[in-house]
Amino acid sequence: MDAWYVFLYFVTRMLNVNSATHSLIYIYTAMSADLGLPGVHKFTAIGLLDGKPFDRFDTDNPRKTPTTIWAREHLTTDYLDKGTQSRLSKQQWFGVNLDAVMTRTGHSASDGDVHVLQWLHGCYGETNPSEERLQFVRGVDKYAYDGDDFMSFDYVTLRWSAATEAAKPIADKWNGVTVLTEYTSGYLRDECIGWLTRFVGYSKQELRERATVPDVYLFTRKTNGTTLTLICLASGFPTNTPAMRLMRNGRVLNTDDGLKVCDTLPNNDDTFQRRIAVDILPSDTGNFTCDVLEEDTLYHVVKHWRAGDRTSLRTIGWPNAVLLSTMVCLCTVALCLVVVVVVCIVRKRRTGQIVNQTNCCPQHRGLKHETTSGV
Repeated sequence: MDAWYVFLYFVTRMLNVNSATHSLIYIYTAMSADLGLPGVHKFTAIGLLDGKPFDRFDTDNPRKTPTTIWAREHLTTDYLDKGTQSRLSKQQWFGVNLDAVMTRTGHSASDGDVHVLQWLHGCYGETNPSEERLQFVRGVDKYAYDGDDFMSFDYVTLRWSAATEAAKPIADKWNGVTVLTEYTSGYLRDECIGWLTRFVGYSKQELRERATVPDVYLFTRKTNGTTLTLICLASGFPTNTPAMRLMRNGRVLNTDDGLKVCDTLPNNDDTFQRRIAVDILPSDTGNFTCDVLEEDTLYHVVKHWRAGDRTSLRTIGWPNAVLLSTMVCLCTVALCLVVVVVVCIVRKRRTGQIVNQTNCCPQHRGLKHETTSGV
């Protein structure tokens, strides 16, 4: 799997609320210089639906381009043309304002560093049983500079707040433009939710058309001399929303029983996997059941581990064919970043190290944009 998409998945997992909530997020990244690295561009704009990129624009391919099946089938030429013009305008805006932010922070193109300005904005909506349109949950609109929070918009108070001294004059200026704050709030609460509702419908339709029955594995592995870990792994779901339950004699186990719930991980074929596990005694004679339901496709898979047929279930280690081990370069930013390589280069240059994070489960988941004033 493309490392950029893996990173983007973990980025949006940090922002998602729950399985009934959907998100439409756009991330723009502008750099002060071209690094000349494959796949790293001076300007990039990516749209993500529920954490998965569905369109892309960059300096090497300066056109709003759909990257998923549903986007290619449903996004019209007129929509993509308008989106391309919007991206070109944003590219120019970022070029001018990155220079302005660098000046405010005492940086320049001659200091030998690559500086990065980013914008993340979008909305979250949840399923509304009474109508087809998703219900607004929250909006997000924030900027980061060189991997640190710079400025953000509060959609409740309709105020921009600065995270640094350099951002305060900009926030004050933008707060003085009433039409800008009202438009930003209106976009997050209304227009963004409208597009999110439409895109979720397209995505679900595609999922149902191409979905295949997922695989569910129920197995044990040795933890120490006195206990076993019973693991249920579901792999091959087209979305990252499988609901999984582990039961003993019909009773659903929870964290009080020692249930461990692992984060959902992407496979290398645009599907997802998830694990739940519980420690048990080898002498336990209970009948265990793993129940897995994928809400968008309605696939329902049940696996049993009964006392009478346990001899057919081997005690094994983690199956390499289905487990994904992902090392993610995670930089300490509140604003999640798209171009992980660029930001990690900046961090490494400053601190001399890159912080890595791995999955910790073995111990215990061309739109119209805001019109912004110059900085």
